[in-house]
Amino acid sequence: MKALSAPVALVGPRCSGKTTLGRLLAERLGRPFVDLDAEVVRFARHAGFCALQVGELIEEVGWARFRELEAVTLKKCIEPMPRIVLATGGGVCERPDNRAWLVRATRAFYLDVPTELLQLRLEADETLRPPLSGEGNALEELPAVVRRRDPHYRAVAERIFCSDRSALEISECIAERLQNAAT
Repeated sequence: MKALSAPVALVGPRCSGKTTLGRLLAERLGRPFVDLDAEVVRFARHAGFCALQVGELIEEVGWARFRELEAVTLKKCIEPMPRIVLATGGGVCERPDNRAWLVRATRAFYLDVPTELLQLRLEADETLRPPLSGEGNALEELPAVVRRRDPHYRAVAERIFCSDRSALEISECIAERLQNAAT
């Protein structure tokens, strides 16, 4: 069982609620909240890139370089084992080294949301979200991406079904699981 002081990581596809839930959970647990995508952009800006948002960074450097920056930033966020709540990027689990870090250093939860609900959220989201394949439409490719990544999410995290619960209810569920692990 992971120590209660380990980082809590939230994994799942785009629009699964990692950032929203992460903020609520961090407040509930009295921990700092860290958004991995925002940290990647901050790290990239220090390295001389111009992007202000993750979508802009991906357009600037491409997916391969973005994934490299993401891996370095993930390690920097969790390596010292701080008591944080970390909202990861949707594709963080695609790299084996990231999966190993998440398993070794965090208590992770997979926000499992039905694809149809993810598509509705993505359609309503005004954030720049480039297609994950580098071409086509982010909305249309979402079902295939979720199917491909689902085994990776399950390999690193405890699954939380999110379809019929509010973010507040889900944060309470995760907090209870963390509390039960401590007793």
